[in-house]
Amino acid sequence: MVHHATAIAAPSVVVLDPRFDAYHELAASAREGRILLHIRSSGAEGLAIAKRRSVDAWLVAADLDDMSGLDFVDLLRSHLEVSKATDSEGGEQRVAIISEVPGRPGHWEATEHAADHTMVKPISMSDLERFLEMTPAEREMILPGRDLARSILTLPVSMGAAVASLAVIALG
Repeated sequence: MVHHATAIAAPSVVVLDPRFDAYHELAASAREGRILLHIRSSGAEGLAIAKRRSVDAWLVAADLDDMSGLDFVDLLRSHLEVSKATDSEGGEQRVAIISEVPGRPGHWEATEHAADHTMVKPISMSDLERFLEMTPAEREMILPGRDLARSILTLPVSMGAAVASLAVIALG
């Protein structure tokens, strides 16, 4: 279940995979404002993100540029345990190992490395919602439809244009 300070906050998702091509649907959802998506190719980049922000879902490929995905999950869980001991603010961060082929790595192997789940490419928005165990009400509030997301994204631009227009009128 996704936990956020505000009811309409989009889930924060990190994809660690040197092959970005299996995440087109997630990238489209990010453009619509339905998720906050960070795509990186190495474990080192993933650990840098883990130090800076709380993440709802980690989607980790079995093989990264600099280490195996299973090794990264071990490092991430160690980091999260240390962070949890020093800062109680972070929520649950779910971790999935992503593979090209069903059964590789196996579910048992992934759970031995503290992964919550295994998934097979390509990853859809529905796959992510199930992974995050989102209820229909959460989907409606957190993952708004395309029209609502577009309105939310364009509102600040419209407000900025209105302020600029008022400034021009006041100076003119």
